[in-house]
Amino acid sequence: MDKRLYNISLLGLSFTFLFAAYQSMGNIEKTLLRSVQNDYPSFTGDGYTSLSISYFVFGLANWISPSVVNLTGCKIAMIIGAICYTMFLVSFLWLSSFLLYLMSAVQGIGAAILWTAQGTYLTLNSDSSTMSRNTGIFWTISNISMLLGNAFVFYALQDKNDFDVSTRRFIYTVLIATSVFGTLLFLLLRSPVNLEGTVNERVETISFIQQIKYTKSLFLTKDMRLLNVTFFFTGLHLSFYAGVYSSSIGFTERMGSNRKQLVGLSGLLIGCGEILGGLLFGIFGQKTFDNNTTSKGLSHSAVIALGFIINIVAYGLIFINLPDDSPFGDTIAKSFINPK
Repeated sequence: MDKRLYNISLLGLSFTFLFAAYQSMGNIEKTLLRSVQNDYPSFTGDGYTSLSISYFVFGLANWISPSVVNLTGCKIAMIIGAICYTMFLVSFLWLSSFLLYLMSAVQGIGAAILWTAQGTYLTLNSDSSTMSRNTGIFWTISNISMLLGNAFVFYALQDKNDFDVSTRRFIYTVLIATSVFGTLLFLLLRSPVNLEGTVNERVETISFIQQIKYTKSLFLTKDMRLLNVTFFFTGLHLSFYAGVYSSSIGFTERMGSNRKQLVGLSGLLIGCGEILGGLLFGIFGQKTFDNNTTSKGLSHSAVIALGFIINIVAYGLIFINLPDDSPFGDTIAKSFINPK
């Protein structure tokens, strides 16, 4: 196998196991911690607060993550990031509000380092003719994580109507082991190579201050200012489907006695949608070749417009299906229709 293709494939596989663990926990965190509060009223940790800390720190840490990647190299940076994710999961074995929120912040820092290193590593192993292919390979392989992790959660909650103590510990143990395995896979990554097969260890070395200035100047460019609007929407979208939507299903009692199991099923179907959408848009989208010719297919604007329409339809169906108070706790209310 081509060395660059090996690197990209193994990178995707590492992310598959790491995020099979983390995304599954994020998907069930709110409902799981509510079960913990029912058993231990003194515990006040909240899943939404934990996730908000993670993403807030993630956003801030992106200002320094390029300097970390520049200093350590892509492989070491990704290992550091993966360890931060694993530490977050391990903290659930000794739940306390302080430890939960502290490890959420640590995970946010790790996320910034991991994703910055991933982008750099992917770029260093690609060229103009293979970038789209490599991105597609990585995206497809890594998104299998949504299927694996949530299928496990669905199985773990079979014939159960809540996260009891034994179920919680079983879920913690498996997800931590999965995250550790994903972290170890990063150790097998080879140094990135260019088209000629020459080792390309890292990007040009610049000082921390220079890196911050460069990041700031890039952030203020016209294209980035326009993209920030889209990023704002995708951030809200991610926050909703990664934690709020599944929790709302788990809290809606009209869903039936197996509603906790449906939390895992919803994550599983979200993963199917992500993979299917990526494949369809990759197949039907326009492709630009080295001679600047473009194959027939959907334009980028058409892809964005279609994605927007699909989102609006999905949000509309959710709005009429789930009660207004379903994101916050168990409810017997109904929205415009009975969700059962």
